[in-house]
Amino acid sequence: MEQIGGGRASQVFALDDRKVLRRGPFDAAAEARLMRYLHDLGFPVPEVFAADGAEMTMQRLNGRTLGAEVGAGTIGVPEAAKILLDLHDRLHEIDAPRFLASSTREFEMARAGTRKVLHLDLHPENVIITDDGPFLIDWTNATAGDPEYDLAVSWAIIAGIDVTELGPDTAAQSAWFEAARAGLLTTIGGRTSRPALDIAVAYRTADPNTNAAEAARLHKALNDS
Repeated sequence: MEQIGGGRASQVFALDDRKVLRRGPFDAAAEARLMRYLHDLGFPVPEVFAADGAEMTMQRLNGRTLGAEVGAGTIGVPEAAKILLDLHDRLHEIDAPRFLASSTREFEMARAGTRKVLHLDLHPENVIITDDGPFLIDWTNATAGDPEYDLAVSWAIIAGIDVTELGPDTAAQSAWFEAARAGLLTTIGGRTSRPALDIAVAYRTADPNTNAAEAARLHKALNDS
C-alpha cells in the first residue's frame, strides 16, 4: 500500500481511488462512531466504511490541506481564517451524543453543562479542501463541551507550532505559517476569552507530544495575548 499521509501517531494508506486505510496505535472504534454520527448529520467529515481495532477504512478525500493551499497562494490568510471559524461554527451547532465524554486529560470541557461536539485539534493541516468544500479530519481528540474551549485550543495549537522542528521538508513547505500566524491568532483569539485560553494552554501542555520548547512558546503567547 502507498502511504499518502500521516501525523505524529498514525499513517494513512491509499487502498484505491475511493478509500484509504488509517492505522494508528489506538482503538479507532469510538472515533469511527463519532464520525458516523457527524456524517449522518451532514457535517463534512470523511465517511467511515469500517473500523477494526487500530485500523479504520474511510472515504478518500481528493484535495490538499488548507495549509498547503495557503502555502501555494491559492487561499489567502483571511479566507483560511474564515474557513477555520466556519467549521468551528458548524460543528458547535451539533449537540454531542451521550457516548462522547466531556473529560479529557483530566480537564472538564462541559462548562455549565454545555455539551456540543468539540474537535480539539482544528488547525490548517486537519482541513482538506476538496471540490465539495472543506472537510475536517483527525477526530481522535474529540470531546463534548463548551465551544469556547475548542476555539481556544485551536489558538494554542497555532501559537505553539515551530515549523523548524518539523524537519527541513515540512518547514520549507510551511514557510507561509510564520507570516500567517499573527493574523490567525488575532482572528481566532477574538472569539474566546483569557480563562478559556488558560485551559487550552494547560490542555496542550498536558499532551505527551508537547515538548518543553513548545510549552514555553505557549506560555509566552498566553502572556503576550
